[in-house]
Amino acid sequence: MRIPKSRLLYVSAAGVAALTCASVVGKTGYKTITVLDNGQRKQVSGFTFGQLDGFLESHDISVDFQDRVQPSVTATVTNGMTVVIRRPNRIRLVDAGATVDLYSYATTVGQLLKDQGIRLTSADRVSLPLNASVASGMTLSIQHVSHVTQTKTETLQFQTIRQRTDRLYAGQTRMLTRGVKGSVELKTVQEYINGRRVGEYSRRRVVRPVQNEVLAVGIKPRPMLPQVSSRGYAGSVILHSWTVVATAYVAGGITATGDPARPGVIAVDPAVIPFGTKLYIPGIGIVRAEDTGGAIQGTRIDICVSSQAIADQWGVRTVTIYEVQ
Repeated sequence: MRIPKSRLLYVSAAGVAALTCASVVGKTGYKTITVLDNGQRKQVSGFTFGQLDGFLESHDISVDFQDRVQPSVTATVTNGMTVVIRRPNRIRLVDAGATVDLYSYATTVGQLLKDQGIRLTSADRVSLPLNASVASGMTLSIQHVSHVTQTKTETLQFQTIRQRTDRLYAGQTRMLTRGVKGSVELKTVQEYINGRRVGEYSRRRVVRPVQNEVLAVGIKPRPMLPQVSSRGYAGSVILHSWTVVATAYVAGGITATGDPARPGVIAVDPAVIPFGTKLYIPGIGIVRAEDTGGAIQGTRIDICVSSQAIADQWGVRTVTIYEVQ
């Protein structure tokens, strides 16, 4: 049977249209996309008119629920699109003995702790530096450290150091250095890790140093007074001595202590030589301090004698007088 020429033309036109449509569909269905999977770049191609999740799965690129994908896995695949996949790191965190497994997108240890709301003190210890990179499968340990401090002050007693000297008579002492008590601060620190006491240490700090007392102790033998035969007085031990300016006055009247002014009495400044002190004056003998006067001040004495002639003969002299027993 012969096909009319007009029908043959129609059939040919329909075939060409079908082939053209198939070609267009083939070209628009074939897609090439770029995938950045945790920083690794790859290109995948294939026929699809569907969503991104199915296209990735058909190329063995799995996406878990915790992964972050941009654009969304429900987006329609378009030719030339770029897909970014961020996968979290799986971390084992041991915080104060408590262990937890978690996923984190943090890139450093410090950021990981911040994301988890963990605050550290300057004493806390972390198994890795805060600027260390986070890697999947790593274990991070944290120890929380605290200190309890007790402080008390102790007093240090000074010692008395005695230095023998022949510049003082036996039984006499003189302070050369005044003693000063010292003090030290004792600080005790107890260390706790994760609430459990693990150690203790102490520190001593001198707040004020001790200054020892230094005394000069006399070893010089006391001289014996010579006998004063004119008064029948035997020798005795000297207790003290003064170098004074001595004058004389005539007996008569009442002394400042209420006794008669007579030979054997002298006037003194009681602030220097107390009333009642027994004294030896070379050339005079034994006397007692029982009187005073307006001109008798400091190391000045006035000796009571029996006559004006003796007083004139004595005049004014500088002598050493001795306190005796």
